[in-house]
Amino acid sequence: MDMTDNELLEKLFSEARQMEVADNGFTQRVMQQLPQQSAYRPLLRSRLALSRLWTVSCILVAVVLFVMMRGWELITFGLLMLANNLQAVKDNMILLLVLAVVGGLVCVSEVVRRERYSVI
Repeated sequence: MDMTDNELLEKLFSEARQMEVADNGFTQRVMQQLPQQSAYRPLLRSRLALSRLWTVSCILVAVVLFVMMRGWELITFGLLMLANNLQAVKDNMILLLVLAVVGGLVCVSEVVRRERYSVI
């Protein structure tokens, strides 16, 4: 018989689930003192509405600032600069590749040297 973990746990705690703990009515008194759930619903709705209003306001301000500062020009300029830099990197790709290989070999040789002369 192959039982899953959930089945084993339910079998183990089935008796404890039916057992009641004597607390001299403490649980009932606490439950009566708790505020009704519906008392908080208008507050939650107003907070949700306020949150949505704040989000829309921030988006509106961002759009207005984008238009006022000609954000499309900033994005275009940034993309052109990126393209120019990529062209410069492409022109020097062989040099960068050689430098990367030499740097990697230096690092590996240093690690090997330290391993070879380390004290055990």
